Amino acid sequence: MNHKDDIRVAILCRGRALYIGQQGELYVSHRYAIYRSDDCGKSWQLDCQVPASGWKPLAARFRLGARLLRYYIAAFQVLSDGSRVAVARDGIYRAAPGETRMTCSFRYTRGSRPLNLMVDGQRVLFGEYGNLDQCEVRIYISEDGGRTFNVGYQLPRGDVRHIHNVFYDPHRDHYWVLAGDYGPQTGIAALSKDMKNLDWVCRGTRHCRAVSVVNFPDRFVYGTDSDHECNYIVAMEKQSGRVEDILEVQGSSLYAASFGPVHVISTCVEPNPACPSRECSLYASRDGDCWNRFAVHRKDRHHPTYFQFGTLVLPYTYNSQPRGMFSGQAVEDLDDKVSFVEFE
Repeated sequence: MNHKDDIRVAILCRGRALYIGQQGELYVSHRYAIYRSDDCGKSWQLDCQVPASGWKPLAARFRLGARLLRYYIAAFQVLSDGSRVAVARDGIYRAAPGETRMTCSFRYTRGSRPLNLMVDGQRVLFGEYGNLDQCEVRIYISEDGGRTFNVGYQLPRGDVRHIHNVFYDPHRDHYWVLAGDYGPQTGIAALSKDMKNLDWVCRGTRHCRAVSVVNFPDRFVYGTDSDHECNYIVAMEKQSGRVEDILEVQGSSLYAASFGPVHVISTCVEPNPACPSRECSLYASRDGDCWNRFAVHRKDRHHPTYFQFGTLVLPYTYNSQPRGMFSGQAVEDLDDKVSFVEFE
């Protein structure tokens, strides 16, 4: 993919891009309501909703209030039986097939909400996130479709600060754990499916500080997530852990996705003296080696700590067609808006 003319982008609706299913169904959220479209965004129906009460929903009616309170769905997955699970501000929520009202199945008591959810059959996994330097860091697992969660694996105190992501690798039939946050705490590890053995493949450098990856059979490709060094799209060999820089980019990366044969990595704008750019963007590739920058947006004028970093949000994707969606967060012209993207 060498030309921007190969990419078509159009704004669909308000909200946050969450999920694309195998049949191309789209899920987006607006505050705590989750909507579904089966016709590429032409029409939307309420699918499910996290219940809310008190003053926060009132404050979150205003966009800056929602951003200040982090009042949105951070991650969302659909299980094979139609159950849905979501990451809200205070806990993990679940709706059974046919239900609209979600119920809390896990409430956070340490750190903050996780960045990602993983579904493997009826298993649901997530890793703890937040400032957890002084305690063990846990990976939680549900064996019953998100109804209940238990500790599946626990990393020793001080070993990592938190977990960025846990995901299944069908090429190797085990899980991968992406951990942070600084110095020796950063790393990428293989975790057995029985949750008994964790082996570090890459540790202790900015090369292995990752949040989301494009998963190839023998390597990962991802954008690094450094807040004090230059950032790159890199490739890591799964067997050896060897990392190679592919392309320097203008910011850290929190999202990666595959829209069928097209792989996409996003960058964000956060305070980083080594990356002074005020622009975030998407990079697209078909082979993981040649990347084309598109959908460039500037961070808006609001404070990044209080009102969020500027970034382009990518959904979980399971569809084989070269089309997808993304949304803007704290960026000019696209904040709280979902765009549909199609590749030639």
